Amino acid sequence: MIFKSLAGVDLFFRLQNQNFIKRYESHISGPPLDMAVLSMSILFLWLTRGGVLDYIAPHLRYLLVILPKYHYELPWLAENHPEQVALYTCLSFSLITFTVAKTLLFSIYIISSRLSREIIVADLKRVVKADLASVFTFVSLIFLIPLPIYGAGASTTVVGNAYSLTFFNILFLKMLSGGISSTVLLAKRIKRPNRRDQVEVTGKD
Repeated sequence: MIFKSLAGVDLFFRLQNQNFIKRYESHISGPPLDMAVLSMSILFLWLTRGGVLDYIAPHLRYLLVILPKYHYELPWLAENHPEQVALYTCLSFSLITFTVAKTLLFSIYIISSRLSREIIVADLKRVVKADLASVFTFVSLIFLIPLPIYGAGASTTVVGNAYSLTFFNILFLKMLSGGISSTVLLAKRIKRPNRRDQVEVTGKD
């Protein structure tokens, strides 16, 4: 299962803490219901009291446009779907903030948990490179790379409105949160090969 292993290293190798395993699996593999509920709540507010989002969005936009992804996506959306700019701005800012807070809290939980059985990685550089590549990919998709392909109008884009953009953002944020959690778990359990009770874990080739 994704995020239960990292570059072939089994993160659950001889892990006995069942409560931790259940919470970790729920965090990495459960559907992003919390983000869906948050998005639906903002959408409902936009439909019923759109003026609230219209007032908040310009303030949030100053923060979002610092990121290359939103520096391009928000003007593109303003040109093709101007009525959705406030909605997408509030959705994006809320989802990013929520995911950062959730991932930070879960990382603290991992660090503070008592986890038995430490592991040794035979080729640490390979694992680190694979981990960084994975995390950087999702960081890029969330903060750096805009999804629309620009042209004359919405018909020339792969992703055409705030709803589809938000769908992909939720997917990428979920993957990034799982990638960071697996990195923290590996860092928590990994040890240098200088103790008797350590077990070498090699890649699953």
